[in-house]
Amino acid sequence: MSYQALYRKYRPSTLKDVIGQDIVIQILKNAISHNKIGHAYLFSGPRGIGKTSIAKLLAKTVNCLHLEDGDACGKCENCLSIINGFSPDIIEIDAASNNGVDEIREIKNKINLVPNQLKYKVYIIDEVHMLSIGAFNALLKTLEEPPEHVIFILATTDLHKVPSTIISRCQCFEFHRISNSDIVKRLNYICDNESIQIEDSVLEQIAELSEGGLRDAIGMLDKLNAYSNSNITLEDFEKVNGIVSHQQLELFLKYVSENQVDQVIQFLDMIYDHGKDFIIFIQNLISLCKDQCISYYIENNHSFDIDFLLSFSDLLNDLSKYVSISSNIKTIFEIKVLSFMNQIFKVDDKINSHDDEENKTNVCYQEEKTKNKDSKNLTSEDKIISREIISENFEQKMEDFEDRNQKIINNCFARADKKNKLLFEANWNQLNDYALDNVYGAAACFLADGTIRVVGEEEVLISYDYESVVNRGIQLLDKICDLLKKIYGKKYEVALVTNEDWIKEREQFISHKNQNIKYQYIPLEEKHDSNQKEEKVEKKQDSNSNQTITSKAIELFGEDLIITN
Repeated sequence: MSYQALYRKYRPSTLKDVIGQDIVIQILKNAISHNKIGHAYLFSGPRGIGKTSIAKLLAKTVNCLHLEDGDACGKCENCLSIINGFSPDIIEIDAASNNGVDEIREIKNKINLVPNQLKYKVYIIDEVHMLSIGAFNALLKTLEEPPEHVIFILATTDLHKVPSTIISRCQCFEFHRISNSDIVKRLNYICDNESIQIEDSVLEQIAELSEGGLRDAIGMLDKLNAYSNSNITLEDFEKVNGIVSHQQLELFLKYVSENQVDQVIQFLDMIYDHGKDFIIFIQNLISLCKDQCISYYIENNHSFDIDFLLSFSDLLNDLSKYVSISSNIKTIFEIKVLSFMNQIFKVDDKINSHDDEENKTNVCYQEEKTKNKDSKNLTSEDKIISREIISENFEQKMEDFEDRNQKIINNCFARADKKNKLLFEANWNQLNDYALDNVYGAAACFLADGTIRVVGEEEVLISYDYESVVNRGIQLLDKICDLLKKIYGKKYEVALVTNEDWIKEREQFISHKNQNIKYQYIPLEEKHDSNQKEEKVEKKQDSNSNQTITSKAIELFGEDLIITN
């Protein structure tokens, strides 16, 4: 006898053997026991969680001659014919390859024929969402009022693609992902029966990677069993599935958090050369960031800065959308990560540069104090004064930004127009064209992470999740404005806020609107003609010249003899 795949060999034979769908099983068993069997069922949920298996078990159970506690006996004539696949009254249809009107019409032509052997003729239509519109329409009447001896069981992974007219004619059951603990129990059971030696940590990793799909989990176990004839280790699991180890993930996160660009590039080259799966790598990094965030708050583990973890996990989440459709995942991943590092550490560099300049001021201040006091150490009062001198320039810059930012927000509300926003959003995808650009790459990636809130005639308000991200955007404002001008053909003034601040601004706008208070446009800066500027400069020069001549004359001849106009 040829080898049978484990997921087929260990497919449940009765309803009580089904794993992880307890509520669905209980409802079906009760319906069968009390003879309240529906004419049409619709099973929906992710792949590999038991939809088709339960459909076949339901078909066997409703036709069983000797039910045992609402479950099939597996021994009667009807059960044996279904198990061996000999019964012509169980019709399985794959809608992916039989999705036309003709196939459904053939069902309608044969549906009135009584079953050859069983009590019910059962039609199991798998992946029903693949049927064409015409096929769905042809199925409607039959599905609504089928003969008493017919039961329809429809299964789909995409419920939203099934017409509501079909859904309303069925008893719908939503299947849920199977928990990791249930998957591990089932895998342990299979390993015991098959004499497979495997580490417990490997079973946990299989359950995690399968994302709630038992069929996928058993398939991974089957593949690992074929790879290793001895004890299956975690290293075997990582090799077979192209997974980066937990220690390596933490090391990579450390490189990014410490801005070690060379190490980041070498690490990515290494995992690429070893054939690691970048999509799984990104998913595992997101899980690691989540675990580190939980550890930060619950265990007070500050191995990584919380703002860094939250910002980096946001980047990875957005990045997972790009890499799934990209032909060069490694390049996209490298550019995005390096761009992130460039943005997040540019703020630190800016602060450090302020510190360097302010340290010079501090040195001059100390020298002055030394001349006056002959003291080497500064008092606490001196340190306060020194700190004020150090932070003055940086605070002034932030005040200027906040003042300008608030004016732009005001102007956004003053000249907001839904048409402007729709036109602005229509070209937003062009940011992807600049994601790898040497000049505008960082600005494009930053903008792509934001949410467009309000668009005026020449101003736009964009919000972000965290204040640290907004602070990075302040450093990129010039590039952001230049990039928007390249995309939209005109200059936009950009206001950046957190999502929390956006909620406050929106509530204030609604409050003003209810009070009939209108926002008035505020010019950001006064515009002067070049002639006016030149004229002002000439007048200032003449004024200075006249003052110099007058003061010289007073000095030579005395104030009493000089008459000024």
